[in-house]
Amino acid sequence: MKIFLVVLLSIILNFAQAQQGDSTRFYNKKYGLKSYIIPAVFITYGLLSLNDNGFPSSMAVRNYRNENFATFNNSADDYIAFAPGLLMLGLDFFHVKSNSNFANQAVLTGKSVIISLAFVYILKYSTQVLRPDGSANNSFPSGHTSFAFTLAEVLHQEFKDKPLVYITGYTIATTVGAMRMLNNRHWFSDVMVGAGIGIAATKLVYATHQYKWKMNNNGFLPIIGTNQAGFIYQF
Repeated sequence: MKIFLVVLLSIILNFAQAQQGDSTRFYNKKYGLKSYIIPAVFITYGLLSLNDNGFPSSMAVRNYRNENFATFNNSADDYIAFAPGLLMLGLDFFHVKSNSNFANQAVLTGKSVIISLAFVYILKYSTQVLRPDGSANNSFPSGHTSFAFTLAEVLHQEFKDKPLVYITGYTIATTVGAMRMLNNRHWFSDVMVGAGIGIAATKLVYATHQYKWKMNNNGFLPIIGTNQAGFIYQF
């Protein structure tokens, strides 16, 4: 499993490095190696914390949970994982300026989610790690956490000039990861690697996106008439 993740991370980093000097439009050169440092740290730290390894180790975190939050059981993490995406839609609704128009934003989000979850599920069913509650052999890495951090990173890429917005997104994603451990559904290593995959996949998508969908003055407009009221989306 460690070898698989190291190879995967190496492919991403080598791809970024190889494209830095490329003069084509295929790869946005601002997404160089430095932009992948944070997800690389997340993935590496997660790998180092497997089982009883590292500090804190996954086993130590699980033991702390069992000693202090043994009865914790809350399904909110199934829903709040969507919150960064809903926040982005809300900002779009009120015409808060983002880096992409609505069509490109939707495509970027879709591609980021598909790629990140593809990596997650390949790992889940190839590594067969037992969940801490013993319910299934598909613990590594955390899909909920990867999904939440994917949406949080999209939020970051779209609203880089609004720190309060993307910090809120990352805070929500971190909460999802914490709740997956509190619910005894995932190990610490699952959450760390899941977060790293979500961030890395999103950066890779933004680095290679071609922005073919052109829309001007798009947004929601109110409709108020004699017999109707509501909103339409103007393309």
